[in-house]
Amino acid sequence: MFDYLCATFYLDQPMVQNALLVGVLISLCASLLGVTLVLKRFSLIGDGLSHVAFGAMAIAGVLNFTHDMYFILPATILCAILMLRAGQNTVIMGDAVVAILSVASLAIGYLLVNLFSSSTNLTGDVCTTLFGSTSILTLKPFDVYLSIGLSLAVIAIFVLFYNKIFACTFDEDFARATGTPVTIYNFFIAAVIAVIIVLAMKLVGALLISALIIFPALSAMRVFRSFLAVTICSAVLSVVCSLAGLLVSIVAGTPVGSTIVCFDLVTFAIFSLVGLARRRFRVSLPAAAAACLAILMLASCSCSKSPTPPAVADNEVYDIDLLQQNETMAWALASNVTQTPDDYAGMRIRLAGRFGHVKNPENNQDMPACIITDATACCQMQFEFDQTGSPYPAEGTRIILSGKLTPVMRGKTKACYLENASFTVVQ
Repeated sequence: MFDYLCATFYLDQPMVQNALLVGVLISLCASLLGVTLVLKRFSLIGDGLSHVAFGAMAIAGVLNFTHDMYFILPATILCAILMLRAGQNTVIMGDAVVAILSVASLAIGYLLVNLFSSSTNLTGDVCTTLFGSTSILTLKPFDVYLSIGLSLAVIAIFVLFYNKIFACTFDEDFARATGTPVTIYNFFIAAVIAVIIVLAMKLVGALLISALIIFPALSAMRVFRSFLAVTICSAVLSVVCSLAGLLVSIVAGTPVGSTIVCFDLVTFAIFSLVGLARRRFRVSLPAAAAACLAILMLASCSCSKSPTPPAVADNEVYDIDLLQQNETMAWALASNVTQTPDDYAGMRIRLAGRFGHVKNPENNQDMPACIITDATACCQMQFEFDQTGSPYPAEGTRIILSGKLTPVMRGKTKACYLENASFTVVQ
């Protein structure tokens, strides 16, 4: 059984293990604070802060920060506190403050990216940031360690200050009367939410973060009534939906963020029906919860059939054969190659993609290339090659390319070039 799971879901791959670990921790953190946000009617603050994080990410990219998290985190936390503080102003109401900061950050961020970004795939970068991508499978060690550290810190903070968070959530006036510094704890909650937002951007994208935070809490509230029960159920649902969404997206080649949110939406519908049935037919809570989880797991299993990689007759041995992987895993492996081409120099590689041309910034000439796109069809990478003796196909023709990988300088960055390349057109 373990071997079957590893083969089906690529669980033996380090990149998949990192993605599952980070995805579970981020989802758990989001669900813990999601209940508080829903009850305090701060549901839209997650959406607003995600736009702020996008703007901060754009500024960090323009300034060429090596580790952009050192800028994105403080900026998002500062705006979270500003949203909460300004929302108490009677001149500008809370929802208006969220709207102003979110729209302004999104507009300024996209403007800066358009004016100053040096990326060759601007549309893909923006699309990945807003809607998520398979970038969760290509996390760098720094991103993994940072996500684990911050996630564990958020969980520890929630457990240690659970009673204070509970008091501030349900009755601020009573909490103040008992000597609890409610304002400080509200700022504290806003700062923690900002951390979760920044972490979740790589998982589901800026525009889908609110669903990751809100849906599990709303689903749990359909069945349970106590704060503790709703929090625990929300955490379990969030983890299950994220695991199911990640695994299905890996084997089915669908966008990660959208797949996770769809599982959250299905879960909300199931729990709404079960909650209605429980109130009408008085079904016990354990039976209702077990039925919901069973239906969700069956739905995930039915969606997780792995597509068969294309069969290509070739007796040559390759160091890296992306045709033996599905589209999502092929994209993730190809991304690792393009990010650190020196680590793969001299290896024989085979891949599939669309034929196209890329501009050589040194001499402004077009270079033939095999272009690979991700599940969202907006992010792409290219492997340059040059073959003499046979005509090149039309732009956009699907080809299978093989050759020896050689890193080459293209301006200030390194590109992947295949020596002794050969290609075949896919009919």
